[in-house]
Amino acid sequence: MDDVLEKEIKFKIAISLNILLEKRKNDNKSSIKEDISGDSYNTIAINADIRKATVSNIFNAKSIPNSTTLISIIEAMGFNLTDFSKVYCSLNEKDINKFKKS
Repeated sequence: MDDVLEKEIKFKIAISLNILLEKRKNDNKSSIKEDISGDSYNTIAINADIRKATVSNIFNAKSIPNSTTLISIIEAMGFNLTDFSKVYCSLNEKDINKFKKS
């Protein structure tokens, strides 16, 4: 795979997951719930049965997850692949550059 394409995919995955995480956090602020809905790296890791460091690396664009890990993370946050793909497909170069700067 082309290195440039691989980096773009890595960033778009990270951005998409971060957007979904923010959505989950905002949803949880409006209702009183226990922290079981995947609104932190730790809870996501527990719900997905993967290491917290793996979750952190993916959310910070340090690694690209395999498909099983990605789907596990998405579902651990209470979303589905369609939710993720809508965000992923809406991203553009401007979003990627903004993420790189942060």
